[in-house]
Amino acid sequence: MFDAADQYALLLSLLAGLATSVGGIIAVWRKPDQKLLAFLLGTAIGVMATLSIVELYIKNVLENGFLGITLATGCGAMVYVVVEPLLPKAEVLEQKVIGDELENGVSPNGVEQMSKARLMRLGLLMAITMTLHNLPEGFAVAFSSYTSVGPVMAAAIGVHNVPEGIIVAAPVFAATGSRKKALLMATVSGLSEPAGALLALCFIKPYLTAMLLQYLLASTGGMMTAVCVLELLPEGRKCKDDGALLRGAIFGTVMMLGTLYVGV
Repeated sequence: MFDAADQYALLLSLLAGLATSVGGIIAVWRKPDQKLLAFLLGTAIGVMATLSIVELYIKNVLENGFLGITLATGCGAMVYVVVEPLLPKAEVLEQKVIGDELENGVSPNGVEQMSKARLMRLGLLMAITMTLHNLPEGFAVAFSSYTSVGPVMAAAIGVHNVPEGIIVAAPVFAATGSRKKALLMATVSGLSEPAGALLALCFIKPYLTAMLLQYLLASTGGMMTAVCVLELLPEGRKCKDDGALLRGAIFGTVMMLGTLYVGV
């Protein structure tokens, strides 16, 4: 049913999705502090923003024209701006669970005081949230796999997925004490990316042309830039360590520029 190119697209999306497992390993190995989370989120911002601006926009404009690519980039950004408020928010879900605990007479000292059942519920809610966020990323990896930027796109999204794995695995580990269950939950949440790639291959690929592919990549770049501004940056600022966030952004930018320069 799928040719070699399709299988390659599915492989890249699978590898990007499994990066949530890396976050899960970090969560069960050593509880990440705010400094580490800020650095990881900054790295994701640097990687994704650099890829979006340099490769998916500037290079695309030079090769395929300003107007169409700019419109496609703007449309991608606007799609995320419209959709983002409709997606469940991890922090809202967390506050709701904590609020439920307080109503039941639990001390307001934070998540540490929550019951195991509530922590497990929080982990499940986080997994659902991350699954919904990861699904369209599978589309992006699938589209990019037909160009030289495919591995870079998968790597960029993979870096972005590491903190998401931490968010899912940490409350599950705290609730169950089981590293296996926490890692399984983080991994399952990332598998929505190959699921998204599969949907793209089945329903969008038949209508794909060379120029449409470039427009889709440009819109993906716009969407990724919006993710950086509307999601990753605010989350990084909440860690209260702007220095670590900035160092992560610089590290991610330099790493991605080097990767693009050597043509990986």
